[in-house]
Amino acid sequence: MLARLLRHPVLLIVSVLVGLFALYEISVRFFAYTADAYVMSDIVVISSEIEGPVSRLAVQNNQDVSAGQVLFEIEKTPYLLKVQQTQAAVTQAQADLDLARDEVNSAKAGVASAQAVRTNAEAQLGRVKSLSTDGFSTEASLDVATRDVATAVANVQTAQAALDVANRRVAVAAAIIASAQADLARAQYDFSKTVMSAPEAGRIAPFTIRQGDYLERGTQVLAVVTDNRRRVVANVFERHLARIRPGQRVWLTLGSDPWVIHAGHVSGIAAGVARSAKNPEVVPYVEPTTDWVRLPRRFPIEVTLDDWPPGLGLFNGADARVLIWF
Repeated sequence: MLARLLRHPVLLIVSVLVGLFALYEISVRFFAYTADAYVMSDIVVISSEIEGPVSRLAVQNNQDVSAGQVLFEIEKTPYLLKVQQTQAAVTQAQADLDLARDEVNSAKAGVASAQAVRTNAEAQLGRVKSLSTDGFSTEASLDVATRDVATAVANVQTAQAALDVANRRVAVAAAIIASAQADLARAQYDFSKTVMSAPEAGRIAPFTIRQGDYLERGTQVLAVVTDNRRRVVANVFERHLARIRPGQRVWLTLGSDPWVIHAGHVSGIAAGVARSAKNPEVVPYVEPTTDWVRLPRRFPIEVTLDDWPPGLGLFNGADARVLIWF
């Protein structure tokens, strides 16, 4: 058989290729290997929430930082002035509200006084009518008493209208003070954002922002590479997904620690990937390898080391090679 194959080189080559293909197809039922893997941990991107020039940079590239440590500051003066301005507006609005409430109390007193006068005028009219019926009062006295009642009723209506206006002024003043307090709260919030601190402990990634640079809202200033969720992300062909399960044994090597085999396990399997780079970034996109033919899609598989070596630093983005046993 071997002699026959040696006499026919083409047949030998085809047999070797078929054998290799069969060996590969058998092997993929037991393990998955990929060199498209990299080290990763949680990265916190610090962005400016206000605009203004950078007045102070408190960290340097690759510096270790603790949670709450100051990273940079934005010029405080305009935001401090805004706080003082809105505080003055709140004080003025409170004074206007107090004045409006005093006007309400005064208007209530006016209504009470006008109602008392009307009650007295109505009583006087009743007495005059009684005397007129008995012939002890003149027609002129009855006319005067009737006119006094009409005047008293009009005065009550005027006083009530003044009270209604005063109540509306209180409502307007209350709305103004609520708006002023909201402006003050916003100004205080913006002022608090002139100092940006690290939300997590980690290391500062290289950045290009320098003191004096003007920041817009949303400008990404720097990033903190944390130690949270240290992992290796392996992009595995979709044909392996049916056999990969969380907890499966993984052997891997790291580009930052070559020739050393580390043990780990599968800790996460991507539920899906974006079909296009134009899709929202919340779904991972793994660019397919395409030459003459379109190769299968690859899905991110998260691998956690059983024990991260204490002397091995964390280098986000470093290459890795991963072998997953089914």
